[in-house]
Amino acid sequence: MKMQAEKYPVWLASKVLTTSFDWKKATKASMCDLLAVITLHDSYWYNTYFEDANSWILVIKLDAFWNKVFCHNLEDWPFLIIKLQNVFCSFQEFSENDNDYRVIGSAESILINNARLKEWLSFGQVSGLLLPDASAKAIEAKSVYRTEISTVYGGSLSLVHAPSIEILLYSEQGSQLAINLSGK
Repeated sequence: MKMQAEKYPVWLASKVLTTSFDWKKATKASMCDLLAVITLHDSYWYNTYFEDANSWILVIKLDAFWNKVFCHNLEDWPFLIIKLQNVFCSFQEFSENDNDYRVIGSAESILINNARLKEWLSFGQVSGLLLPDASAKAIEAKSVYRTEISTVYGGSLSLVHAPSIEILLYSEQGSQLAINLSGK
């Protein structure tokens, strides 16, 4: 993965390349909890990558204008790092107008209830979209979320994942910031 100096600060490039985020200091929540206190609208979606088996990392430069309280009223936009566990299925598609980092138009996350989950798993297996072990893990999870992130140019990322996520927030200079999910 090539890191561009103007895009990635050195500290962030190092953490991404060495997968050295300190997840012990992360805040645990659900994507719905996070999206209840912030908006990803106008934020820059920098990258999505795997950290280990079935976990995905989203690197987002969070729009501080729309998220003043969460971003500590910083002038600089902080980096929001989200780790999703047990990603069972993912789809991404981008338009030719999406650049190296994509401007987010909207994001939502919904709980897939048990009946829908069984229907979706059945379709996934029959159509070859899901491996049998992924289906078994999804059934064990009892509940999963479907998170959709869309860019302003029509690109999208869709992830079906376990409910719990881990969240880190860093200043543009690389200092870890406290996360307040209370919205106050």
